[in-house]
Formats: sequence, structure tokens, C-alpha cells
Amino acid sequence: MTREPEGDKSSREDGLRWLARSNTAPELNLQHVLQQPYDPAKSVLRMTAMRALVAGVAASMPAGTKPDQRATALWRLIQDELDRLAQPEGQRRRAALTAALHLDPDNTEPSIDKRLLYARNEGKFGQKPSGRQHGYDALRAWWGSGVRMLGHAVDERLDFLGAHPEEWKAYFDNKSIQEPEAHRRPSKGAQPVFVDLFVTTVFMKGRAVYRRITERLITARADGVEYYTARGFAGKPPRLTYAPVWALWGCSAELVEPSHDGRPAVTRLWFPTPLRAGDQAHFASEVVDENIVEERHWIDVDIDHHGIARGRLLYGDRLPVSGLTIRVRFDEGYLPEAVWWYAELNESERYDRPPPGDRRLLMITGNDVQHTFTDQACQPRESYGLAFSWPLSENKPEEQTS
Repeated sequence: MTREPEGDKSSREDGLRWLARSNTAPELNLQHVLQQPYDPAKSVLRMTAMRALVAGVAASMPAGTKPDQRATALWRLIQDELDRLAQPEGQRRRAALTAALHLDPDNTEPSIDKRLLYARNEGKFGQKPSGRQHGYDALRAWWGSGVRMLGHAVDERLDFLGAHPEEWKAYFDNKSIQEPEAHRRPSKGAQPVFVDLFVTTVFMKGRAVYRRITERLITARADGVEYYTARGFAGKPPRLTYAPVWALWGCSAELVEPSHDGRPAVTRLWFPTPLRAGDQAHFASEVVDENIVEERHWIDVDIDHHGIARGRLLYGDRLPVSGLTIRVRFDEGYLPEAVWWYAELNESERYDRPPPGDRRLLMITGNDVQHTFTDQACQPRESYGLAFSWPLSENKPEEQTS
């Protein structure tokens, strides 16, 4: 068993260890704890450690910055302090920290131990004078002493920034933090929220949509925002029907029947407490359609609010942390001929398959396809989505009769 590193722990060390243990990107973990520092659904030990890691951070950061920007700034600070670890053992400690804290995009091993061994096999720690590789205990010792030293370095730097908050500016003036893009004026009846993150995952049965799970992170654009209005539809025009939206977490659902004939029902996803302008809410919902009869040719997202941020990905461009992402899992034996993304097109234009080689064509991996809209922010009163064409030879789902 590897012995405990020398010296006392800092208040930040356990939080850094949790960042390494999690298979979620560290920047996203920091964003979550900055948004929801008292999430009761999380492990008590983990949340205690993570709260200690970010303690006092938000209060000293520039006013008006968002949780994702603050998470990026804090993660940059941690990386800067990692790079400053002292010699002569600093290089090996840095290599261990780089591997454990998910900073090597090629090292995607699922645990700290496996990431350390991968880094060793890639030559990141060098070799012994004998030419042999370093043993496992040495790797763990460098990780343990490195994370202890890093915890103290981060602690000291954050104490300094607490007394000199103007110095945070250096961590925010970075090209990786994008200024908010200009959005068109929303319609008068638009929901008073801006969507920072929108991830919708669609599960197909045959050629029809069966289930749709949507995760949202929104920012209120007015005081007193109590709920988000969601609409779940089954089928397609002219046989479009309402499907109930169910709350998964971060909200509660209330079905609201239409006040006039011909109008669809909606679901209000209520937040635990009303939001003031600038407050954020992170919540998820689900729609399930048991009456699967309609062949679907696209997955659409209508912007009935103040817009969606430009998409941004982390962790080797695999993890969306802002913007609109649409994922589709096709049914076994029911794969389309082609899938492509579209933006700001009318309904008939969505059917137009791009020519071979067009950048809008997407690759299907197994039964899955996904796209994050990184080219542009999603504008109010527009539609964005994925479209697909089905081969003529496959059987279509049978129409149900009563």
C-alpha cells in the first residue's frame, strides 16, 4: 500500500482528488459545483470536498461572469499552479498530475491507476538509470505528493485573489472564454430565459421516435421566472398529437390543458424556487410516445425563448458543455442511409439531402449519431435539428388500427 504523502492537507486537496476520480471532465465538475453547491443528490463526501475546493471563489470573481466562465477560470488557475511545481521532482509530479487530472487528451483510461500506468508506458516519467520502467508505487507516490503540493499552491493563490480580486482578470482574458454572441430580438411571447446548455437524446423504435430525454441549463432574463414551458409532440403533421412531458430532476411537471380548441397542451417544468434575472437552473425532462406509428424524418428543436449559446465541447470534443447538442440512437436494423444537421431552414428544405462530401453530413457510429452546433449560436424564432433519409428497402413500422 502506498504511504500517505508527507505534510498536512490543504483545504483544497480532497476536491482535487475528486476531480481526478471522476470520469467527468474537471471543468464540467467545477461548473456543476459552482452552479449547485448544495446538490443533495450527490455524495456527501464528494460535495464536501468540492465545496471546499471552490470556497470563496465566486465571491472574488468578476461580477456578471457565468458559472461556465468561472469554472474555466478556476481550471486555468489549477493548471497554472500545476505547471509551477518545483524541481527536481516537479517534472514527475507534473506528469502524474497531468495523467490523473485528465489533462492528456490521449489518455482516456477509466481510473487514476490506469491513467498513471498509461502515462508511464508512454514515457512521461522517463526511466530509471538501469533503463527499467518505474514501479507502480513510485507513480502513486508522485501523484500523492503532487496533489498535496498542488492543493497548497491553489489554496495560497486563491487566498491572494481573495485579497486582490482584480487579479482574476488574467484568468478570464483567454480566447477559450467566448463573449456572449449577439442574438436577435425574441418575440413578445418568448419565454424569458436564455439557454446555456441544451442536450436532447432521442431513442428510436423502428423509424419512429419512442423516447426523448432533454437536459437544460438556463439563465433567467427577468425576475420571477418560476417555470420552463415544454411541449412534447408525437407523430408528425397532420396527425401531430400531444405527449406528456415528465420531470426527471431539478424540476416538477404540471400539465396545462389548452385554453382554446385546436391549441396543444403544454407542460410547465417548475423550478424549486423562482429565479431572478441572471439566476440559473439545471434540470431534465423526458417524453415517451407509446403509440409508435409515424415514420420520422428529422429531430427538431424550436427556439421559443431568447436563444441558445454557441456549442462548446471538452474532453477531446466528446463532452458538450454549452450550446445545443442532439443525439439519436437508432433501433437495431433500422439505420438511415444518411444523417445531416440543418439550421434555420423551412420544413420542406429539411428533406434536401446534402451532396456527398458536404460538411453537414454526419457519421453514424454503431447505432448512434450526434451533433453539437458549434458554428453558431441558435437564434430566437428559428429551428435547428438533424434530418435523415431512410432506405427504400427496409420495412416501415406498421400502422396501428383500432
